[in-house]
Amino acid sequence: MRPWVDLYVQHQALRAMNDREAANEVRQVLRKLSEKPYAVLRRDAQARLVEGRVPQSPSVQYTLGRERGGEELELAALPPPLQEAVALRNARLAVLLRFDRRAERLQELNIMLSGQRHDDSPWAVAVHLPHDRQTADRPQGDRDGIGACGHAALHCHVGPTLDHEPKVRVPFPPLRPAQLVEWAVSQVVPTAEFEPAPWSGVEAMLRPS
Repeated sequence: MRPWVDLYVQHQALRAMNDREAANEVRQVLRKLSEKPYAVLRRDAQARLVEGRVPQSPSVQYTLGRERGGEELELAALPPPLQEAVALRNARLAVLLRFDRRAERLQELNIMLSGQRHDDSPWAVAVHLPHDRQTADRPQGDRDGIGACGHAALHCHVGPTLDHEPKVRVPFPPLRPAQLVEWAVSQVVPTAEFEPAPWSGVEAMLRPS
């Protein structure tokens, strides 16, 4: 049991962050993804991560592409060698981050990339960190499911849709929102241009100084 308890503690500790810093980190990733020569987002995608107040709440949230179902990835605009590595015909990226600004706390996270394969079948990947506030409707807060093994607080879904059975929830390490956006895009465009941690760089950082 102890590893799952430790992971839950790490997920709780992850929530401690300044919303503006976290949002700017995500904007840096979005900016990189919209820069030539390898761009999968329209120009100035970082400007479309919109800040707003949560109605009837002291919280603030940042959203990307929520109204249109997501920010469309420009997969057809990639160079031919990169296009050959992409298994999707189209895809959209949506981001929602909700914060308690006064407490400098991440309350909720939802990063989703959904689209269609070349045979028109659906495909989706999503990373969730549920709201941890305990209410009458959610008395356990972010402690969904039976336990921390089967339903870790920070987890991802991968499948045709998020509702297909069995609903697999893969535990995630305590990564910040920007790194989760990087991960989601790297699953769709699995090439060196979109891999934020190539093994050559990892090996260099692991060498004794």
